[in-house]
Amino acid sequence: MSGAAITFADVQRALDDRSPEAAALIVSYLEQPDPPEDRAEGADEADPAAADAFTLQRLRTSLHPNTLDGKTDDEKKVIRAEAWKQVIAAPHHPPRLDLGPMLTAFYEGGDAWHRQLLVDVFARARLGWGTWQAFKAIYKRAEDEHDVRMLGVLLWRLDALPQTPYRTDEILPGTVLYMRRRAWRYLRELGRALPDVYPSLAAQVLSHYPQRFKFAGSWVANQIWAHADLEYEGSGSSWMDGPPDDLEKRYAHEAWKASPQPVLRLLEDANNDSVCRFAIRCIETDFPGEKEKVDPKWLERIARRPLGSVHAFVVRLLEESPELHQSKLAALGLGDMVVRFLDSESEAARRYALAYVRAHVPNLPVDRLVELVEGPADARDFALERLGKLDPKTIGLDHLTRLLRVRAARELATEMLRRGYQPRDLSAEQFIALYTSGREMKGLVEKLFRDAEQTIPAAYLTQLLEDRRCGWSERRDALKMLSTRSGQEIGAAWLKEAVMNPALQSTVSRWLLDGMLSGDALDVEWVKGLVMRPSLRPLAIGILSNPKLVRPGRVGLEWLLAMTRRTDEALASFAHQYLLEHFTPDDFGGIERLWHLATGPKQAEPVRRFAATYLAVHHPVLGPTTNEGRSLAIAPKLDHAAYGLAYVRSGFTDERADVRRLAVRVGRQELVRWGDAALVYELADSRFREGRQLAAEALFGIGDEDAEISVPSEWLDDVRLFALAESHVKATREIALTLIERHYDRVGGARRLAWLMESPDRDVRLFAVRLLWRKHGREGASGEALRQFLRTVLFGLPPGRMERRELDAELAPARPFPASVAKRRLVEVMRDLAIEDRAFADVVVPVFDEFMASAAQGEWQACVAALARIRATHGDVETKLPPAVGEPRRG
Repeated sequence: MSGAAITFADVQRALDDRSPEAAALIVSYLEQPDPPEDRAEGADEADPAAADAFTLQRLRTSLHPNTLDGKTDDEKKVIRAEAWKQVIAAPHHPPRLDLGPMLTAFYEGGDAWHRQLLVDVFARARLGWGTWQAFKAIYKRAEDEHDVRMLGVLLWRLDALPQTPYRTDEILPGTVLYMRRRAWRYLRELGRALPDVYPSLAAQVLSHYPQRFKFAGSWVANQIWAHADLEYEGSGSSWMDGPPDDLEKRYAHEAWKASPQPVLRLLEDANNDSVCRFAIRCIETDFPGEKEKVDPKWLERIARRPLGSVHAFVVRLLEESPELHQSKLAALGLGDMVVRFLDSESEAARRYALAYVRAHVPNLPVDRLVELVEGPADARDFALERLGKLDPKTIGLDHLTRLLRVRAARELATEMLRRGYQPRDLSAEQFIALYTSGREMKGLVEKLFRDAEQTIPAAYLTQLLEDRRCGWSERRDALKMLSTRSGQEIGAAWLKEAVMNPALQSTVSRWLLDGMLSGDALDVEWVKGLVMRPSLRPLAIGILSNPKLVRPGRVGLEWLLAMTRRTDEALASFAHQYLLEHFTPDDFGGIERLWHLATGPKQAEPVRRFAATYLAVHHPVLGPTTNEGRSLAIAPKLDHAAYGLAYVRSGFTDERADVRRLAVRVGRQELVRWGDAALVYELADSRFREGRQLAAEALFGIGDEDAEISVPSEWLDDVRLFALAESHVKATREIALTLIERHYDRVGGARRLAWLMESPDRDVRLFAVRLLWRKHGREGASGEALRQFLRTVLFGLPPGRMERRELDAELAPARPFPASVAKRRLVEVMRDLAIEDRAFADVVVPVFDEFMASAAQGEWQACVAALARIRATHGDVETKLPPAVGEPRRG
């Protein structure tokens, strides 16, 4: 049996139902390995209760000869009994151990069905613990009861044990030798005590030897028919290979002569040619008169076995009996029996059959003639002679193709095929059977088609490639022939299946890439499905990438967009490139859809990334400069109108970096064209780096015709610029301060700097003072002009507040702190610059001296502290500040 494992429950069910397959089921069950002993048979999880159970391996160890060495016979007996008791007590011992008591009980019950079951099991089953226990118990009972039928199979099995399956680690060699000797000893003693019964039992034993049994090494059989040669041999094994010619050497020679029935029955039941020769010799020697009263039915019955010795014996009986002349055989029902001898192993039987057929059977069936062509030479020649006289149509294609595979019949079969058939009349199965019958036959088939100027049908070749008989040579030649056929002839369905076959995948993939299927013949959805198989992905991409095989519209926009979201780089790259190369803006549904794909709030990043690339590649100016545009030689398909500010503006402030990068990339090309100067200042004050960088690049390019972004000079807006200087973003402030310094005169000079001096940011205040110092500090030797400006800032209404009135209230940042705070901060900045620059200290100290007279305590304290720090840094500076304790008074 095959398939799923057989369980002991299956065996028990078959026995309970008295199934005809019960014996075969037991035989198959005993061939299986034992189930795990830590769980119930068929269970998935181990049983904790079986953790410390006595196992079969422990039983083997306990009974091993090395373990028992040195023990007395009684001790060994006790150890064996105890070990066996423990393994049987284990909760999940191998169920085959339970077969022993079960089979023994069957024998003791005496039921005819159970007895036949035992015969079948003991004849074929693998013997080991369990079955061996029953075998020995039943053998002892059969000996005591002289149970001839049961003893027949048991004695044979003991003699044949070395050539039949048994567990060598469970039945020791010494036990086998002992049991074989015991088997012959029983037969020998039976022959002495009951000579009338002995031939029947001996015949029963001999009838069980199978057809291919090797008697060299046998003990019981060789003792039966050659005891005289082995009488003093005690090894338990003989190297005689079959019965001797001298029947007097058999054991109990005279007992065999008492009745012909045992040997006649043996001739009917035996399956081995040597055994049949022994039986025939016994009949011809001991009972010659039996040949004169032969029953035709008995002859027909024994002749059915494929044994040459039996066939030769039957022919001798036919030839010796006038009542069995060839002319009478058909009427006696023996004609078909003789026809069966045409391919017998016996030459005498074949010769007799050929003579009979020539004389009395003019029309043998074609099936039988074809069978004979594959048989012995004399029968083959006769069959070819008869077949050569028949019409090809009478023989038929099936038979002719079978004959082609027989070398001796090939010439005749080839000629018959040419006369009666066209090569295309062969069925696919016939073609395959011939084509896979060797190189010579393959060449013959190809020649048949060539001579008839016909091509081998593609369907035959495809079926050949799927057949298990197809070897590498046949596969190579079949693929070579198919490569010249059209996809329509081969069939799209087969190509789809073949590309999944590892043996065909490479070749069929090449065919598909070369265009064996294209247009409507190509199932695009199937190809798209191959994309999901890593091993076939290069094939699928190769097919889809070729517009000669698949129109872009058939690939599908939505599927390609979905592929851009795949994590596999090769797949996403394919979809990305394909969309760039083969899809126009209209294919996406217009420019609005493209911008939605690139910036939409719910779009996945891979889709946005593709759409951004598409928009860049098809920009009239930017496109030719992109890597994709150059490598794919893509001509831009969009004009500047597709990149209007309305599409791009929201991208500058989008939370997604890739969207901002797209906006900046387009903005760098379109900013001037948009003509929106306010946008530049908005971007400069953006919290996103990308927008600030674009704004800086544009603002720094004001008035510079060579700049990458050359912005018109009129875009310089002093109000917005000074507003940027107050931005909460440091980078923005730096942009503004740089531009103020660069365009100092155009944006209001010192008057506007006074406003920056009130900035809450120290760096801005310091910048304003430094710039003021650089621009105006050297106008006079004493810097009186600058000193006067600083007096105005500190003593009067702050110019910064005056400037604010001139600024757009919406643009100028609010300063929610009093003028005194602004003045104190300005003092601190002026102090720091004076500490750094000695010349500036000379300018500013007189102003601080005057400002110490301020009635505001905070302003007075700021000036005192500033002067003290300046004097500590520059010891020679002249100031009205009183000296500190311990400090010498100056002036």
